[in-house]
Amino acid sequence: MNGVKSVRKFKPNDTFGEPSVRKRLAKPWVTFVDDVEFGTIFHLELLMFYKAMEAPDVRQTDKLVATLKQMQATGIKTVVYSISWQWAEPEPGKVRTEYISWLLDAACKNTGLQVDLIVDLLNPPDWFWRQYPDARPLDSDGRNYTRMSWFHPQGNKAALTLLSSVATHLASNYPGCAKAIQPVYNNEYEAKYTQEYDSFQDYGPYALAEYRRWLQAKTQDVNVINLRWGKRYKTWDEVRPPALHSGDFQGVDFSADYWDFVRFREEFGAAHYNKACATVHAAGLMCFHHFPEFFTVIDAMYGATMFRLIASSPFTDFVIMDSNFMTPYGTVMNPHKLRVYISAAHAYGKPVYFEAAVERFKDFDLLASGFYNSMLAGADNIGITNWHTRVDMNASLTKAMHTAPTCGSCEVVGVFLHLQSCAAYHGLQWKWARKDPLHDMVEELAEKLHDGDCGTDIAVYIELDKFLADMGSFSRAVFVEPLVLWGTAEMDNYIKVKSALEKLPHTIMHMPTNVTSGPQLMVLADL
Repeated sequence: MNGVKSVRKFKPNDTFGEPSVRKRLAKPWVTFVDDVEFGTIFHLELLMFYKAMEAPDVRQTDKLVATLKQMQATGIKTVVYSISWQWAEPEPGKVRTEYISWLLDAACKNTGLQVDLIVDLLNPPDWFWRQYPDARPLDSDGRNYTRMSWFHPQGNKAALTLLSSVATHLASNYPGCAKAIQPVYNNEYEAKYTQEYDSFQDYGPYALAEYRRWLQAKTQDVNVINLRWGKRYKTWDEVRPPALHSGDFQGVDFSADYWDFVRFREEFGAAHYNKACATVHAAGLMCFHHFPEFFTVIDAMYGATMFRLIASSPFTDFVIMDSNFMTPYGTVMNPHKLRVYISAAHAYGKPVYFEAAVERFKDFDLLASGFYNSMLAGADNIGITNWHTRVDMNASLTKAMHTAPTCGSCEVVGVFLHLQSCAAYHGLQWKWARKDPLHDMVEELAEKLHDGDCGTDIAVYIELDKFLADMGSFSRAVFVEPLVLWGTAEMDNYIKVKSALEKLPHTIMHMPTNVTSGPQLMVLADL
């Protein structure tokens, strides 16, 4: 996996930070010719275009094989399928291995493509609901959803059992062809919380019990919570998080009860994804995750701050940063922002892929620009999804996926943008002139830094310690002041970074807030 890592060209005596970051900073710009460009065929597309749910003799196997061969001719090396738990396990313990083998055989026995598989655990089969009728999540308004709550212990165990069965089948029967699995609990196949009706979740009984256990692991005294949150709880059974909705609070929220809930959702969600990947590893396959675009005011609602804990997990082998090129306004995103978003993933030492989702905008020039900017950001691989009926597998796509910038960089700009502070917003700012001022700020910063094209290499960091470790390699820096720091350790790193900035050409920026008086930066003590 030796794709484009960086446009940086350093002298041999240059020194860098920690080893996992050093590789990215030291890698020279090379032509983008990697071996794992990928294309996705989702479960719904398999049903629509290849009659996948029909009997074996009715399925359009020849058509699927022809599509796979066309993908390979275009230069794609890996097909990414997805399967749904609802379809894959019609009865407890009875996995449709024949169907899974049909998918794998089409690629492994007829082409040179390798296979990655997305296992959708969001929607369980009917038997699951008969066994666990209370396993549905509730949102902040008490609405009941038709999918599994990952806080439900028995339901979660059933999901991991299915995941283990599928992973074991692939590893045992398709060695060398089946490579990796992504476990998902989200309707967009991304590592985040699924939210509907602009309401945070989960507020069901299992989620509340888990939250109370999380708090009690930090303090057994409910009065500590009362003092911290300004409440008057008499027992732990009364303790509950604030009822949150996207856009219900304008500006940034500095309240401790809000931030404790944000931190809990981050830690629990990441641990859940990491446990699923540990299950995949135990079967002998690699594990990966898709991540949505972050650096927006909806990061808190979707739990985007989980990224750092998932990307740094030993059970995560590579990460896919995806984009559908749509802003929170429903307009076309400036693809230069991809450089900031994708670059932020490199600090965790894992291969970083970019996936273009083309369901929103059928614009080939936009797609090509997305690939180009992902290469500038050092993406190890690139891929495409939702391309059926929208993008043809042809020479034009091959060229777009393999045309890399040929120029070199003359400077490295280190950018610090604290992802956890992006969670200070509840959601879209409906009463502001801009609904998503955070997205706007980052997009404008990306455009300004892109003025140098290849000449300016952008190294983005979302955690202070990783930014601090690499500051010696920067030509200059852009430091976006954080809003919230967690505990003494992060505060100490903040002080060290601010001191080191004095020795480096730098620009200070501030996240957009509506706070005209009061706190500019909050240091929240650990419980």
